[in-house]
Amino acid sequence: MVEAARSSEVATRSSGVREEFRRIFQPPFETPITVAVNGALMSSAWFFLPQGLKEAFFTLHGSLAFALVLAAWMYSDVPATNVLGPDAERSIAALDDPAMLRRLLFTKSVVLWSLVTPVCIVVALINGALAHSALSTLYTVVWIGVVPFGILAISGWVGILFPYHPMPLRYRWAHRQPRRRMLWRWATLIIVPYGVVPLLGVAMMAPSLALWGFTSKSGLSHKLPDNDLGWGVALACVVSLGCCVGGHRVAARLAHRRRSQLVAFLADPTKG
Repeated sequence: MVEAARSSEVATRSSGVREEFRRIFQPPFETPITVAVNGALMSSAWFFLPQGLKEAFFTLHGSLAFALVLAAWMYSDVPATNVLGPDAERSIAALDDPAMLRRLLFTKSVVLWSLVTPVCIVVALINGALAHSALSTLYTVVWIGVVPFGILAISGWVGILFPYHPMPLRYRWAHRQPRRRMLWRWATLIIVPYGVVPLLGVAMMAPSLALWGFTSKSGLSHKLPDNDLGWGVALACVVSLGCCVGGHRVAARLAHRRRSQLVAFLADPTKG
């Protein structure tokens, strides 16, 4: 397997992006289907839940908030965390080369970003036009376009610490005994992204929330003036870009420390 993986090394970011697109648009199309289903579920909940349930379920409200929440839901699934398991051959090839591994992780972030961001930006532009709020729309688009890179760089740590191989549920159920651990481990790891990704989003916004709370006359209980919103989004972008660079470097170090365990696991698809 390692020799085969050498033919798929990520020589450049552009070649890595092309290879990643080729991989995800082959059966079983796990990443695009996951992103589309999450977007459809979130949209259905937003528009069709009773008002009381909707207010309890979604903490952000308003026309522009829809695009932000949509982005968060579309990222909150296994493509954001299980970065090594579905691409075992290239992952094994990259483990001995930190620079290559960072490129591999970055290309996966770029490809996932490219599936989610255009949709969410179009939604933000339409809602912003209907709300006649040009500056707020601009800041929303900037947030959607930049902040996810920091989130994805750190959420990938989960897949380095706890990778798993894509397997049909029927196979996992058939092999639940005596390897019940495989089934429960997998079930836990497919739920983890729904907590990790939103939590990282809040963490990226924490400095901005503090800025708004201490400096804005409106505080956090009213609609922010456009200028205050812009400063907060700019701060979130700076934090996110720093997390993007640092997150991939930490990921490479984690992978280097766990190299032997990762190679043994990734080279054996039956380990689940």
